[in-house]
Amino acid sequence: MLASIASRPSIARSLLAARRPPPLAASVSRRLASTWPSFLAPASSSSIDILETESQDINFNLATEEFLFEHVDQRNPSLFLWRNTPAIIMGKHQNPWKECRVQKLEADGVTLARRPTGGGCVYRDLGDTGFSFINPHASFEDQRDFKTMNNDVLLDALSRFGVEAEPSGRNDLVVDGRKISGSAWRLRKNKSGEGHHSLHHGTMLLDVDLDALGRYLSPNKLKMESKGIASVAARVVNLCEVTPTIDHASFCDAAASAFEAKYPGRSVNRRMLTVSELKQIPELMAIYERYDEWEWRFGESPSFSHSLEHKFDWALVDVHVDVDRGVITGGRVFSDCLVPPLIEALNEELSAGSGIAYDVPGVAELCARVRARLGDDESMRVARDEYIPQLQAWLSAAI
Repeated sequence: MLASIASRPSIARSLLAARRPPPLAASVSRRLASTWPSFLAPASSSSIDILETESQDINFNLATEEFLFEHVDQRNPSLFLWRNTPAIIMGKHQNPWKECRVQKLEADGVTLARRPTGGGCVYRDLGDTGFSFINPHASFEDQRDFKTMNNDVLLDALSRFGVEAEPSGRNDLVVDGRKISGSAWRLRKNKSGEGHHSLHHGTMLLDVDLDALGRYLSPNKLKMESKGIASVAARVVNLCEVTPTIDHASFCDAAASAFEAKYPGRSVNRRMLTVSELKQIPELMAIYERYDEWEWRFGESPSFSHSLEHKFDWALVDVHVDVDRGVITGGRVFSDCLVPPLIEALNEELSAGSGIAYDVPGVAELCARVRARLGDDESMRVARDEYIPQLQAWLSAAI
Protein backbone atom coordinates (compact mmCIF):
# COMPACT_ATOMS: atom_id res chain seq x y z
CA MET A 1 0.00 0.00 0.00
CA LEU A 2 1.74 3.07 -1.06
CA ALA A 3 -0.63 6.12 -2.36
CA SER A 4 -0.87 9.51 -0.75
CA ILE A 5 -3.47 10.15 1.93
CA ALA A 6 -5.15 12.69 -0.29
CA SER A 7 -5.88 9.94 -2.84
CA ARG A 8 -7.44 7.52 -0.38
CA PRO A 9 -11.05 7.94 -1.60
CA SER A 10 -10.04 6.64 -5.04
CA ILE A 11 -8.20 3.75 -3.42
CA ALA A 12 -11.27 2.78 -1.44
CA ARG A 13 -13.35 2.74 -4.61
CA SER A 14 -10.91 0.44 -6.37
CA LEU A 15 -10.75 -1.98 -3.44
CA LEU A 16 -14.47 -2.08 -2.68
CA ALA A 17 -16.30 -4.94 -4.36
CA ALA A 18 -19.75 -3.64 -3.43
CA ARG A 19 -21.30 -0.42 -4.75
CA ARG A 20 -21.37 2.66 -2.51
CA PRO A 21 -24.59 4.44 -1.62
CA PRO A 22 -25.07 8.09 -2.61
CA PRO A 23 -23.22 10.56 -0.32
CA LEU A 24 -25.05 11.65 2.79
CA ALA A 25 -25.24 15.04 4.42
CA ALA A 26 -22.19 15.80 6.52
CA SER A 27 -24.05 15.79 9.82
CA VAL A 28 -25.90 12.50 10.30
CA SER A 29 -27.31 11.72 13.70
CA ARG A 30 -25.69 8.72 15.34
CA ARG A 31 -27.89 8.75 18.42
CA LEU A 32 -30.64 6.32 19.32
CA ALA A 33 -33.12 5.92 16.47
CA SER A 34 -35.88 8.41 17.15
CA THR A 35 -38.45 6.42 15.15
CA TRP A 36 -39.10 2.77 15.88
CA PRO A 37 -38.13 0.81 12.73
CA SER A 38 -41.27 -0.10 10.82
CA PHE A 39 -39.99 -3.60 10.08
CA LEU A 40 -39.90 -4.54 13.79
CA ALA A 41 -42.89 -5.64 15.81
CA PRO A 42 -44.19 -2.88 18.14
CA ALA A 43 -42.04 -2.50 21.23
CA SER A 44 -45.08 -2.94 23.44
CA SER A 45 -46.08 -6.26 21.88
CA SER A 46 -45.23 -9.78 23.02
CA SER A 47 -43.64 -10.85 19.77
CA ILE A 48 -40.50 -12.19 18.20
CA ASP A 49 -38.82 -10.72 15.12
CA ILE A 50 -37.32 -12.95 12.43
CA LEU A 51 -35.54 -10.82 9.86
CA GLU A 52 -33.80 -11.70 6.61
CA THR A 53 -32.25 -9.32 4.11
CA GLU A 54 -31.94 -9.23 0.36
CA SER A 55 -28.57 -7.47 0.71
CA GLN A 56 -25.48 -9.53 -0.09
CA ASP A 57 -23.06 -6.67 0.69
CA ILE A 58 -20.96 -7.60 3.73
CA ASN A 59 -20.50 -4.00 4.88
CA PHE A 60 -24.20 -3.21 4.50
CA ASN A 61 -25.15 -6.34 6.44
CA LEU A 62 -22.65 -5.59 9.21
CA ALA A 63 -24.06 -2.05 9.37
CA THR A 64 -27.62 -3.41 9.62
CA GLU A 65 -26.62 -5.66 12.49
CA GLU A 66 -24.86 -2.82 14.30
CA PHE A 67 -27.87 -0.53 13.82
CA LEU A 68 -30.20 -3.12 15.32
CA PHE A 69 -27.91 -3.74 18.28
CA GLU A 70 -26.48 -0.29 19.00
CA HIS A 71 -29.30 2.07 17.98
CA VAL A 72 -32.51 0.23 18.86
CA ASP A 73 -33.58 -0.66 22.41
CA GLN A 74 -34.76 -4.13 21.51
CA ARG A 75 -37.84 -5.13 23.49
CA ASN A 76 -38.48 -8.50 21.83
CA PRO A 77 -36.16 -11.39 20.97
CA SER A 78 -35.02 -11.13 17.35
CA LEU A 79 -33.14 -13.27 14.86
CA PHE A 80 -31.41 -11.68 11.86
CA LEU A 81 -30.35 -14.05 9.04
CA TRP A 82 -28.09 -12.97 6.19
CA ARG A 83 -25.29 -13.87 3.80
CA ASN A 84 -22.86 -12.05 1.54
CA THR A 85 -20.83 -12.32 -1.63
CA PRO A 86 -17.16 -13.35 -1.17
CA ALA A 87 -15.45 -11.33 1.54
CA ILE A 88 -12.63 -11.42 4.06
CA ILE A 89 -13.70 -10.03 7.44
CA MET A 90 -10.94 -9.00 9.82
CA GLY A 91 -11.11 -8.49 13.56
CA LYS A 92 -10.87 -4.93 14.84
CA HIS A 93 -7.13 -5.02 15.57
CA GLN A 94 -5.90 -7.17 12.69
CA ASN A 95 -3.43 -6.32 9.97
CA PRO A 96 -4.66 -7.04 6.40
CA TRP A 97 -1.09 -7.41 5.10
CA LYS A 98 -0.37 -10.02 7.75
CA GLU A 99 -3.62 -11.90 7.21
CA CYS A 100 -4.45 -11.54 3.51
CA ARG A 101 -3.15 -11.41 -0.01
CA VAL A 102 -4.52 -7.92 -0.51
CA GLN A 103 -3.76 -7.66 -4.23
CA LYS A 104 -5.36 -11.08 -4.89
CA LEU A 105 -8.52 -9.94 -3.12
CA GLU A 106 -8.73 -6.88 -5.34
CA ALA A 107 -8.07 -8.85 -8.53
CA ASP A 108 -10.79 -11.41 -7.70
CA GLY A 109 -13.37 -8.86 -6.54
CA VAL A 110 -13.35 -10.12 -2.94
CA THR A 111 -14.37 -7.44 -0.45
CA LEU A 112 -12.06 -6.71 2.48
CA ALA A 113 -14.12 -5.74 5.53
CA ARG A 114 -13.35 -5.04 9.18
CA ARG A 115 -15.78 -5.70 12.01
CA PRO A 116 -15.83 -3.65 15.25
CA THR A 117 -15.22 -6.71 17.44
CA GLY A 118 -12.09 -8.73 18.08
CA GLY A 119 -11.08 -12.19 17.01
CA GLY A 120 -9.60 -13.72 13.90
CA CYS A 121 -9.80 -13.22 10.17
CA VAL A 122 -12.41 -15.26 8.28
CA TYR A 123 -13.54 -15.85 4.72
CA ARG A 124 -17.25 -15.77 3.91
CA ASP A 125 -19.31 -16.20 0.77
CA LEU A 126 -22.82 -17.13 -0.34
CA GLY A 127 -22.19 -20.66 0.94
CA ASP A 128 -22.61 -19.70 4.58
CA THR A 129 -25.42 -18.13 6.58
CA GLY A 130 -24.86 -15.42 9.16
CA PHE A 131 -27.06 -15.42 12.25
CA SER A 132 -27.52 -12.60 14.75
CA PHE A 133 -29.60 -13.16 17.87
CA ILE A 134 -30.51 -10.01 19.82
CA ASN A 135 -32.10 -10.68 23.18
CA PRO A 136 -33.45 -8.11 25.69
CA HIS A 137 -32.49 -8.38 29.36
CA ALA A 138 -35.08 -6.73 31.60
CA SER A 139 -32.37 -5.67 34.07
CA PHE A 140 -28.76 -6.31 34.91
CA GLU A 141 -29.97 -9.04 37.26
CA ASP A 142 -31.67 -10.74 34.30
CA GLN A 143 -28.90 -13.21 33.55
CA ARG A 144 -30.79 -15.74 31.47
CA ASP A 145 -28.38 -17.85 29.46
CA PHE A 146 -29.46 -16.62 26.04
CA LYS A 147 -26.30 -17.98 24.44
CA THR A 148 -27.26 -21.53 25.37
CA MET A 149 -30.87 -20.84 24.38
CA ASN A 150 -29.72 -19.56 20.98
CA ASN A 151 -27.45 -22.56 20.48
CA ASP A 152 -30.47 -24.72 21.23
CA VAL A 153 -32.28 -22.94 18.38
CA LEU A 154 -29.41 -23.68 15.99
CA LEU A 155 -29.14 -27.31 17.12
CA ASP A 156 -32.91 -27.72 16.72
CA ALA A 157 -32.70 -26.24 13.21
CA LEU A 158 -29.94 -28.67 12.25
CA SER A 159 -31.83 -31.62 13.72
CA ARG A 160 -34.59 -30.94 11.18
CA PHE A 161 -32.06 -32.03 8.53
CA GLY A 162 -31.08 -35.08 10.54
CA VAL A 163 -27.80 -33.48 11.65
CA GLU A 164 -26.60 -34.24 15.18
CA ALA A 165 -24.42 -31.31 16.20
CA GLU A 166 -23.12 -30.30 19.63
CA PRO A 167 -21.47 -27.32 21.31
CA SER A 168 -17.68 -27.32 21.58
CA GLY A 169 -15.62 -24.98 23.72
CA ARG A 170 -17.03 -21.52 24.32
CA ASN A 171 -18.18 -20.53 20.84
CA ASP A 172 -18.34 -23.40 18.34
CA LEU A 173 -20.75 -26.03 17.11
CA VAL A 174 -19.32 -29.26 15.71
CA VAL A 175 -20.39 -32.40 13.90
CA ASP A 176 -18.23 -35.44 14.67
CA GLY A 177 -15.57 -33.11 16.05
CA ARG A 178 -15.44 -30.92 12.93
CA LYS A 179 -16.43 -27.26 13.19
CA ILE A 180 -19.57 -26.09 11.38
CA SER A 181 -20.20 -22.84 13.24
CA GLY A 182 -18.36 -20.21 15.23
CA SER A 183 -19.86 -17.32 17.16
CA ALA A 184 -19.23 -14.44 19.56
CA TRP A 185 -21.21 -12.69 22.32
CA ARG A 186 -21.66 -9.06 23.41
CA LEU A 187 -23.75 -7.33 26.10
CA ARG A 188 -24.86 -3.68 26.02
CA LYS A 189 -26.78 -1.36 28.31
CA ASN A 190 -29.87 0.09 26.64
CA LYS A 191 -29.64 3.69 25.46
CA SER A 192 -32.62 4.52 27.67
CA GLY A 193 -30.62 3.39 30.71
CA GLU A 194 -33.18 0.72 31.52
CA GLY A 195 -32.12 -2.89 31.07
CA HIS A 196 -29.61 -4.51 28.75
CA HIS A 197 -29.59 -6.42 25.51
CA SER A 198 -27.20 -9.01 24.14
CA LEU A 199 -25.89 -9.91 20.70
CA HIS A 200 -24.95 -13.47 19.83
CA HIS A 201 -23.73 -13.65 16.25
CA GLY A 202 -21.88 -16.12 14.06
CA THR A 203 -21.91 -18.17 10.87
CA MET A 204 -23.17 -21.55 9.75
CA LEU A 205 -21.02 -23.27 7.11
CA LEU A 206 -23.29 -24.71 4.44
CA ASP A 207 -21.23 -24.83 1.24
CA VAL A 208 -18.38 -22.37 1.67
CA ASP A 209 -15.44 -22.36 -0.74
CA LEU A 210 -12.95 -23.79 1.76
CA ASP A 211 -10.11 -23.58 -0.78
CA ALA A 212 -10.49 -19.79 -0.64
CA LEU A 213 -8.74 -19.82 2.72
CA GLY A 214 -5.55 -20.88 0.98
CA ARG A 215 -5.99 -18.40 -1.86
CA TYR A 216 -6.62 -15.31 0.24
CA LEU A 217 -5.42 -15.87 3.81
CA SER A 218 -2.07 -16.23 5.56
CA PRO A 219 0.43 -15.47 2.77
CA ASN A 220 4.05 -16.42 3.33
CA LYS A 221 5.58 -12.96 3.62
CA LEU A 222 9.32 -12.57 4.09
CA LYS A 223 10.36 -11.43 7.58
CA MET A 224 7.05 -9.73 8.34
CA GLU A 225 6.50 -8.83 11.97
CA SER A 226 3.23 -7.42 13.21
CA LYS A 227 1.50 -6.41 16.42
CA GLY A 228 -1.80 -7.69 14.97
CA ILE A 229 -3.60 -10.88 15.99
CA ALA A 230 -2.76 -13.76 13.62
CA SER A 231 -5.73 -15.94 12.70
CA VAL A 232 -5.65 -19.66 13.43
CA ALA A 233 -7.17 -22.06 10.92
CA ALA A 234 -9.78 -24.41 12.40
CA ARG A 235 -10.76 -27.89 11.31
CA VAL A 236 -14.06 -27.30 9.54
CA VAL A 237 -16.60 -29.09 7.38
CA ASN A 238 -19.43 -27.89 5.14
CA LEU A 239 -22.87 -29.09 6.16
CA CYS A 240 -23.65 -29.99 2.54
CA GLU A 241 -21.20 -32.87 3.03
CA VAL A 242 -23.32 -34.09 5.92
CA THR A 243 -26.77 -33.33 4.51
CA PRO A 244 -26.80 -32.49 0.76
CA THR A 245 -30.30 -30.96 0.85
CA ILE A 246 -29.31 -28.02 3.04
CA ASP A 247 -28.93 -24.53 1.54
CA HIS A 248 -29.38 -20.93 2.69
CA ALA A 249 -33.14 -20.78 2.13
CA SER A 250 -33.89 -24.12 3.79
CA PHE A 251 -31.62 -23.38 6.75
CA CYS A 252 -33.29 -19.98 7.26
CA ASP A 253 -36.70 -21.67 7.28
CA ALA A 254 -35.49 -24.29 9.76
CA ALA A 255 -33.89 -21.64 12.00
CA ALA A 256 -37.07 -19.54 11.89
CA SER A 257 -39.20 -22.53 12.89
CA ALA A 258 -36.82 -23.43 15.72
CA PHE A 259 -36.82 -19.82 16.94
CA GLU A 260 -40.63 -19.78 16.99
CA ALA A 261 -40.64 -23.05 18.95
CA LYS A 262 -38.31 -21.52 21.56
CA TYR A 263 -40.92 -18.78 22.29
CA PRO A 264 -44.32 -20.50 22.21
CA GLY A 265 -47.38 -18.28 22.48
CA ARG A 266 -45.69 -15.21 21.00
CA SER A 267 -46.78 -13.65 17.75
CA VAL A 268 -44.23 -13.86 14.96
CA ASN A 269 -43.07 -10.96 12.81
CA ARG A 270 -41.09 -12.45 9.92
CA ARG A 271 -39.79 -9.99 7.33
CA MET A 272 -37.52 -9.89 4.30
CA LEU A 273 -35.75 -6.52 4.53
CA THR A 274 -35.14 -4.66 1.28
CA VAL A 275 -32.09 -2.51 0.65
CA SER A 276 -34.32 0.38 -0.40
CA GLU A 277 -36.14 0.54 2.96
CA LEU A 278 -32.95 0.17 4.97
CA LYS A 279 -31.33 3.01 3.01
CA GLN A 280 -34.00 5.31 4.44
CA ILE A 281 -32.47 4.98 7.93
CA PRO A 282 -29.81 7.70 8.42
CA GLU A 283 -28.16 6.00 11.39
CA LEU A 284 -27.71 2.77 9.44
CA MET A 285 -26.30 4.55 6.40
CA ALA A 286 -23.83 6.47 8.56
CA ILE A 287 -22.55 3.16 9.93
CA TYR A 288 -22.32 1.73 6.41
CA GLU A 289 -20.28 4.65 5.16
CA ARG A 290 -17.88 4.27 8.09
CA TYR A 291 -17.40 0.56 7.40
CA ASP A 292 -16.87 1.36 3.72
CA GLU A 293 -14.09 3.91 4.27
CA TRP A 294 -10.44 3.20 3.53
CA GLU A 295 -9.49 4.59 6.93
CA TRP A 296 -11.62 1.95 8.70
CA ARG A 297 -10.63 -1.05 6.61
CA PHE A 298 -6.93 -0.24 6.22
CA GLY A 299 -6.11 2.72 8.45
CA GLU A 300 -7.18 0.78 11.55
CA SER A 301 -4.34 -1.69 10.98
CA PRO A 302 -1.78 -2.01 13.77
CA SER A 303 1.77 -0.78 13.35
CA PHE A 304 4.05 -3.25 11.63
CA SER A 305 7.31 -3.64 9.76
CA HIS A 306 7.70 -5.43 6.46
CA SER A 307 10.94 -6.65 4.89
CA LEU A 308 11.05 -7.65 1.23
CA GLU A 309 13.98 -9.07 -0.68
CA HIS A 310 14.32 -9.90 -4.38
CA LYS A 311 17.18 -10.79 -6.73
CA PHE A 312 16.85 -8.98 -10.07
CA ASP A 313 19.20 -9.58 -12.98
CA TRP A 314 20.72 -6.18 -12.23
CA ALA A 315 20.86 -6.23 -8.40
CA LEU A 316 19.78 -7.69 -5.09
CA VAL A 317 17.20 -5.34 -3.53
CA ASP A 318 16.31 -5.48 0.17
CA VAL A 319 13.42 -3.16 1.16
CA HIS A 320 12.37 -2.42 4.76
CA VAL A 321 9.29 -0.32 5.54
CA ASP A 322 7.59 0.75 8.76
CA VAL A 323 3.83 1.24 8.52
CA ASP A 324 1.40 2.88 10.94
CA ARG A 325 -2.36 2.99 10.28
CA GLY A 326 -1.76 1.99 6.68
CA VAL A 327 0.77 4.76 5.95
CA ILE A 328 4.54 4.54 5.45
CA THR A 329 6.33 6.19 8.38
CA GLY A 330 9.87 5.21 7.45
CA GLY A 331 11.95 2.83 5.43
CA ARG A 332 15.26 1.98 3.88
CA VAL A 333 16.50 0.13 0.80
CA PHE A 334 19.75 -1.84 0.69
CA SER A 335 21.18 -3.02 -2.62
CA ASP A 336 24.29 -3.81 -4.64
CA CYS A 337 22.76 -1.91 -7.57
CA LEU A 338 25.30 -0.28 -9.91
CA VAL A 339 23.05 2.79 -10.25
CA PRO A 340 23.37 4.37 -6.76
CA PRO A 341 21.09 7.35 -7.57
CA LEU A 342 18.16 4.94 -7.96
CA ILE A 343 18.60 3.53 -4.43
CA GLU A 344 19.26 7.01 -3.05
CA ALA A 345 16.01 8.29 -4.60
CA LEU A 346 14.07 5.36 -3.07
CA ASN A 347 15.54 6.04 0.36
CA GLU A 348 14.79 9.74 0.13
CA GLU A 349 11.14 9.06 -0.68
CA LEU A 350 10.70 6.40 2.00
CA SER A 351 12.23 8.57 4.70
CA ALA A 352 10.54 11.81 3.65
CA GLY A 353 7.34 11.20 5.62
CA SER A 354 5.33 12.33 2.61
CA GLY A 355 2.09 10.50 3.49
CA ILE A 356 2.49 7.52 1.18
CA ALA A 357 -0.07 4.81 1.89
CA TYR A 358 0.97 1.16 1.84
CA ASP A 359 -0.98 -0.35 -1.05
CA VAL A 360 -0.72 -1.14 -4.75
CA PRO A 361 -1.71 2.36 -5.98
CA GLY A 362 0.87 3.69 -3.57
CA VAL A 363 3.59 1.58 -5.17
CA ALA A 364 2.79 3.34 -8.44
CA GLU A 365 3.02 6.74 -6.75
CA LEU A 366 6.30 5.90 -5.04
CA CYS A 367 7.84 4.76 -8.31
CA ALA A 368 6.57 7.87 -10.09
CA ARG A 369 8.21 10.06 -7.46
CA VAL A 370 11.47 8.15 -7.73
CA ARG A 371 11.39 8.47 -11.51
CA ALA A 372 10.87 12.22 -11.16
CA ARG A 373 13.85 12.45 -8.80
CA LEU A 374 16.07 10.81 -11.40
CA GLY A 375 15.21 13.49 -13.94
CA ASP A 376 15.85 13.27 -17.69
CA ASP A 377 19.56 12.54 -17.56
CA GLU A 378 20.47 9.97 -20.23
CA SER A 379 22.63 8.10 -17.72
CA MET A 380 19.46 7.31 -15.75
CA ARG A 381 17.48 6.02 -18.76
CA VAL A 382 17.93 2.30 -17.94
CA ALA A 383 16.94 2.88 -14.31
CA ARG A 384 13.88 4.91 -15.37
CA ASP A 385 12.68 2.67 -18.21
CA GLU A 386 13.69 -0.80 -17.01
CA TYR A 387 14.60 -0.99 -13.33
CA ILE A 388 11.74 1.11 -11.93
CA PRO A 389 8.99 -0.80 -13.83
CA GLN A 390 10.48 -4.07 -12.56
CA LEU A 391 10.57 -2.71 -9.01
CA GLN A 392 6.95 -1.57 -9.29
CA ALA A 393 5.75 -4.96 -10.57
CA TRP A 394 7.61 -6.83 -7.80
CA LEU A 395 6.49 -4.57 -4.95
CA SER A 396 2.88 -4.58 -6.18
CA ALA A 397 2.82 -8.37 -6.12
CA ALA A 398 4.81 -8.69 -2.89
CA ILE A 399 2.60 -6.52 -0.69
